[in-house]
Parts: sequence; structure tokens; C-alpha cells
Amino acid sequence: MTKLKELAQWASSRSQITYYWIGILTLILPNLFLSYSMDVNLVGRILNISLPLGVWMLILALGRKPGKTLLFPFGIMLLIGAVQLVLLTIFEGAVISVDLLLSLFSASGDEAGELLGGLILPIALVLVMLIVAVYSAICSWRSRLLLSSSFRRYAGGVGLGIILLSLPLAAWANRIQAQHTLRGDVYPLNVFYNIYITGSKLSQLAHLDETSAEHSYHASSAHSADEPEIYVFVLGETSRAYSYQLYGYPRPTNPLLSARDSSSIYLFRDVLTESNTTSKSVPIILSPADAEHTERLPHVRGILTAFKEAGFHTAFISNQPENRSFLDHFAYEADEHYRIRDIIRSKRSLMDTRPIYDGDMLPFLDEVLKKGYRKLFVIMHGYGEHWSYPDRYPSEFSFFKDDAPRGARPKEKEKLVNAYDNAIRYNDYFLDAVIKRLESYTEASTAMYYTSDHGEDIYDDARERILHSSPTLSYYQLHVPAILWLSPAYRERYQAIARTARANERKAATSRSNLHTLLSLGGINTPERQDSLSLLSPLYREGQRSYLNDRYECVPLSEMITRTEDLEMFKKMGLKPLK
Repeated sequence: MTKLKELAQWASSRSQITYYWIGILTLILPNLFLSYSMDVNLVGRILNISLPLGVWMLILALGRKPGKTLLFPFGIMLLIGAVQLVLLTIFEGAVISVDLLLSLFSASGDEAGELLGGLILPIALVLVMLIVAVYSAICSWRSRLLLSSSFRRYAGGVGLGIILLSLPLAAWANRIQAQHTLRGDVYPLNVFYNIYITGSKLSQLAHLDETSAEHSYHASSAHSADEPEIYVFVLGETSRAYSYQLYGYPRPTNPLLSARDSSSIYLFRDVLTESNTTSKSVPIILSPADAEHTERLPHVRGILTAFKEAGFHTAFISNQPENRSFLDHFAYEADEHYRIRDIIRSKRSLMDTRPIYDGDMLPFLDEVLKKGYRKLFVIMHGYGEHWSYPDRYPSEFSFFKDDAPRGARPKEKEKLVNAYDNAIRYNDYFLDAVIKRLESYTEASTAMYYTSDHGEDIYDDARERILHSSPTLSYYQLHVPAILWLSPAYRERYQAIARTARANERKAATSRSNLHTLLSLGGINTPERQDSLSLLSPLYREGQRSYLNDRYECVPLSEMITRTEDLEMFKKMGLKPLK
């Protein structure tokens, strides 16, 4: 304690010039780390340091006490900088994103706790830095000493000079890389631009009921009204195709599905997500608004409405936390809606904090099935392999041992992979359990279709990337499983669809195909259905694969995937080159 007092006394007796430079270093530190790791050209990296440096040197030189200027009105920049530094420990080169900002309004306590639990050390280090910066600023404010006029003129003049020298760099960076802009690639301008976009998305979400009210699929069924039909769409979370035994992974992660009659299982082997975030990927999957047409999102209804219009009873069963997003808007279109976390926890004591698993959705599926609807369409939205991996499966599914990682760190890779693979193995059990239920309806046309919103990085190569939602992509985040099971009755009635599904297994596709594939599966006729995008149609056509970036901009995937590590994985997994 004495040492701390001595340190505090020493810090409080420094000159205003010292406080000035402490303030500059604190403000510019995120730029230094970003410029080291960001995915822009060298000129853009230099600009990301020089322009903000000049601006802050000029601003802090305007007042006689730089600490006062720093705390008011620019104190918010200290907080933004702290968040930015923590983010960089997860995602190399990542700026505070639109998705992260939206998650502040939608993430549940479960999600936040699981993520932050693995970031205690970086948060602690950044917090210490923040305390030092704030304390220094307070000392500057309270000090009787003042910045001399000569130093203020000198520092301000140097800052202005750096700004003027930086302006040609901005034009140069844009010439080298056409998409490089000040608002998009220079911190903190890019953060404020992302805040603006976040505000516009929140406004859209607030008015969804009105803006989508007039949308109709004008849907009808091409199948006989007397034919019993049950279709279950299982929407996974954070499941990457690379870790599936069915897709060539050497570990036994799909023992049950692998043991099934291969004539009933269809593996679409070359499906890529159009977004590595749930908030964007799932709305694309559930609606006609794909990466190229996201402006439609506020104006459309989801696939549940299409099936309802065609005479189906619909249900949505979810193990996801409610997040007041486009996803929830589409989910509540169902005739029956089960948010199982809320239902199960309402029956538990407050002290019972056991995880809720995807398998806990099965009794709710049983409840819907036993009601005996002739035409039934069910969406089951699981939590899949989302972090924290050991919480995604019961202890009896701990097949790959040593699966209790202490946070997300490179040295924990083996444990992380073991836990993730166990979660995949549990998902195999869950999907098999869904199929078993459908198999009992021998006279009905039944089918299960499974895919995931996006994949996951688990320190797979020298880049040491982890999790998903990063602004720069990897193969592991993009390649997702897409698995179809068709009952014998369905295959007998719709032999052409079964043959086409087999023929299209290796066709290149993206998550935009899911809606059209499901509409084909259920025999739903609608102007929204494009058979050129349905993997069950002989009219399916491969085309340019696109990606929806963090700012809701459509970008060709060929521009996003350029690293050798990813291109080699595309080749290894037999995926078609991006074009």
C-alpha cells in the first residue's frame, strides 16, 4: 500500500508536458496495434497512425491543462479505446464492429458471461491502463501548473503539420486499394461510422412490424392436400464442416449419422455462409433477403409465413436467447413458438444454473408431433457449438477427453478442439434423434434438413485465430455443413427430387440457397422461389458467391478470401475456386 501511495504521489507531481504525452499515448495506442495487424495496404497503415496522431496533438494543445481536455469532452474516447484494445486480443486487426455494437442491445447474460469469462487477463490489463490514464488526467486537471504557451504553439503546430501531410496519404491509400476510405479504415472514424450504421439498423428493427406487414409469398402447395407431410429444418450454430466425420474429418464426430443408410442421407459438400455472424446469417437463411438484397430485410416475412400460406401448421423451437433482432421477428411468425430456455428456467430454482442443451428441444418437438397435424413444418434453432464449448454437451458426451480449456488461448488448443469435437458429436446425437422421430411416421413424407449459420476458428494455423464474427474471414468460418435426410416415403413419392439432390451434392452454393431448397422440399410454389438457387432443382446454377460484410455491404467472396492458408484449405476440402 505504501508503494502505491508513493507511486500516486509521484504521478501527481509530474509536469503538464508529461500528462500531455500520457494522454497522446493513451489515445493513439489502439491505432498502433491496429496498424500492425489490420488488413490494409502499408500507406493505409501509416495513415491510421499519422492522421489521428496529428488531430490529438492539436486538440490536447488547445487547453492549458491537457487532462481537462481529455476528460471533457473526450473522455468517451478512453472507453472506446479500452474496448478496442480488448477486442484486438480476440480478433487480429478488428475494429469495433456493427455486429458488436448491435450485440450490446441483443446479447443475453449467458452469451456475455461465457465470452468475457475467457478475457479476464486482457480486460484486467486494459483496465489498469485506463485507470492510469484517467488518474493522470485528473492530476493534470487539479495541478496548479499549466502548459506553457510556447509548448502549446509548438505541439499544436506539429499536430497541424502532421494532419496536412496525412491528407495526401489518404488519396494515395485509396488509389492503391479502391475500397479504402477515411470513415471506413481510420480509427476512430470507422468506429463512429459503425455507430451510425448501428443506429440505422436499430431503427429498422424498431419498425419491422409496419415495414413487413404487406409482404406475402402468395404461396400454395404443389403436393396433394391428403398427403401427410412433416418437414423439420434444424438450424445449427457455429458448426464448421471441417470438423465433421461425414466431410472427411479423421475423428469419429458423426458416429450415428455415418452409420445410417447412405441412400437416405445427402451431403451438400460445398456450401459457404454469406456471413460469419448469427445476426446477419440467420435472416439470410430464413428469408428471401440474401447478401445481394439485404435492403429487403425490413420489408419481408420469413419462410414460416410461406409454409403457413401453403396450408402448413408451423412451429419454431429455439435454444437461443431472445435478442430482439430480424431472427426473432421471423421466429414469431410461427403458429407455435417455444423459447425453451425461458420455459425450462421458469421451472427451475434460481440456484440451478445447469446449461440447457439442444437435446432439451426434443420433448417440445414430441409435443408438436403428437398433435397430429397433416401438414407440419418445424424449425429447430439450436445453440450448436457456440462458445463455451464444454457447456454445449452433457458430461456423458465427453468422448474426447481433456476437454476443459481454461479460456480461449493458443496453449489450450488441444482442449478446445476436444471440447468442440464433443459438441459436434452431441449434435450428431441430436440430429439422429430428430430423424428417429420422423422415421416413426412411415406413411408420411418426412424430411430433415440441417445447416449452420457459420463456422468457427480454433487456432487452426499460424494466424492463431479463434471464434468467429471477425472482419477478416477464414476457410473455417465459411464452410458449413448442409445435410438432408429423406424418408423412404418421400423418396418414393418424389424420386426426381431425390435424384437431383444426389446430383447436386458437390455443387458450389452459399446460405442463400437454403430458403429455396426448403421451399422445393416442401413443394411450396411462390414467386419468391428461385429454382436456380434450389439444391433440389435440376435448374440449379452455380454463380458468384457473395458475402455480407460487417457494414451490410455485399462483397464477392473472391475479394475476401485471398490468404494462402485459406486457399489451400479450399483445395484440400475439394471446394470449387471462388469466382
